[in-house]
Amino acid sequence: MGNRGAVLSSASGFWLLASGFCPPAFCPLPSAFCVLRSAFCLLPLPSFPPPATFPAMSDWPAAVLFDFDGVLVNSEPLHYQAFRNVLAAEHHILDEEEYYRELIGFDDKGAFRHFYQKRKLELPPKLFLSLMTRKSEVMMDLIYRQQFSALPGVEEFVRMLWRRCPLAICSGALREEIEAMLEGIALRDCFPIITAAEDVTIGKPDPSGYLQTMKLVGEKKGRKLEPKDCLIVEDAPTVIHTVRAAGFPVLAVATSYPAEKLAEANWVVKTLEPAEVRRAMPKLGLGA
Repeated sequence: MGNRGAVLSSASGFWLLASGFCPPAFCPLPSAFCVLRSAFCLLPLPSFPPPATFPAMSDWPAAVLFDFDGVLVNSEPLHYQAFRNVLAAEHHILDEEEYYRELIGFDDKGAFRHFYQKRKLELPPKLFLSLMTRKSEVMMDLIYRQQFSALPGVEEFVRMLWRRCPLAICSGALREEIEAMLEGIALRDCFPIITAAEDVTIGKPDPSGYLQTMKLVGEKKGRKLEPKDCLIVEDAPTVIHTVRAAGFPVLAVATSYPAEKLAEANWVVKTLEPAEVRRAMPKLGLGA
């Protein structure tokens, strides 16, 4: 039957073809047995997976590991406000410039220790625990008052990646904070694996949290992953430096720091708007 023409419709799960013409690659009947030369063909459609499950053109990255604050949500101002309020109660001043210059990239434990060590102040265990507790309480109050939102492009970017590879979060924030904000921006379902501050012995900027996250993703995939198999999305220069040294490729987002401060990353974008990321790294395969 040579050239079999084009599909007119495939509604309701059947080929609807005119005058016996059908696509030879899909027709389940040998052409010698086709007797529908002057009728509509209503053979059942072959079973195809939905578009989202087709394999990507490239199998890289095997996973995308996201930082959280300043990458997915605009929560750094909340952290600054919480640190400032808690330290003010101890008669210490933390200005915004110092916070963004020195404390981003630390988890809460590291940030308080750095602040006190820099000023050569004692930080006894009882005070340290009190600072951590009060900072968490202030932060959760700000979160519950919905003083945060997803950063530009994040929702679309995450959903596009979620359809093609596993996603995970590695953050210096507490799990309660991360999960509450993910629920608030309706992306909790995209991140089955979260490594939070309480899940690691050594916090950021040490790369061990990302290495642990990579291992968890690999176990879930049933495949051992190496740093080169993954992509990290980060905004902190100190963390970018350590994870690059560990062998991870990095996409940096210039939300908390100017692009020139992120030069150690493999790629740098101002936002996670899919069109901007696509221009910077077409290899990621986000489509047109």
